[in-house]
Amino acid sequence: MLKLVVTDLDGTLLDQHHQIPLICKQALQAVDALGIQVMLATGRHFNDVFVLAQQLEIDSCLITSNGARVHNQLGELLYESHIPGCLASKVLSLSAEFGVHRNIYQGDHWWVELPNEALLAIHHSSQFRYQLTDFTQLNPEGIDKFYFYAEHEQLLPLEAELKAQLGDELYITFTTENYLEVMNKGVSKGQTLQTVLQNRNICPSEVMAFGDGFNDIDMLQLVGEPVVMQNAHSDIKQLLKDAMIAPSNSENGVALHLHKTVLR
Repeated sequence: MLKLVVTDLDGTLLDQHHQIPLICKQALQAVDALGIQVMLATGRHFNDVFVLAQQLEIDSCLITSNGARVHNQLGELLYESHIPGCLASKVLSLSAEFGVHRNIYQGDHWWVELPNEALLAIHHSSQFRYQLTDFTQLNPEGIDKFYFYAEHEQLLPLEAELKAQLGDELYITFTTENYLEVMNKGVSKGQTLQTVLQNRNICPSEVMAFGDGFNDIDMLQLVGEPVVMQNAHSDIKQLLKDAMIAPSNSENGVALHLHKTVLR
């Protein structure tokens, strides 16, 4: 029996304009009306996601910063896992010479060193905006997540260096080819979802999850009904051969799949 539907946002629930389509909102409301819980699981910051979640007009638990934070439907913090300050300092030092756009989620803040209008455009629906700061003066304590934005070929050497130096102590993953993210060890969508399920007495077999990114893989491997979006990278589809395939996010794939399988 299905008890929970959990969905990623970018590339999954959100359309190509990074907004929640009305048909997807209505489908999730119909799922909620059946008594099936709804959860969002994303790499985005909580302050960004909470605005989007309110648009759904249903109670939904929020896994944000790739699992570093969990909030309830009221916005109350249930769980948080920071990167230890000594390790955050090492990430700052190692990443400084790679010429990529560096981003930090720390508390309620999104910090950057340099402006990037393309990143702001992704968050226009919530109006969550970065703040410019000097990373050399930044307190490394209380950081939830780093993410690095660049062409994939520029990020690969940084990924290799971070994994060589800190791979045993931190969780390092691509979300898409242009985003490399770093969280505390033990932090991921899948591991955090597993903790939430235990607290709610829900078995993984009773969960349907939607995703399209590399950071969705362990979440999709955990649940009984994994659904990969058509627009996902071919490597993800190959790894999750037994998962169902939903139409792409630009075709309202989450809503179409829910109508086909749950709302029949």
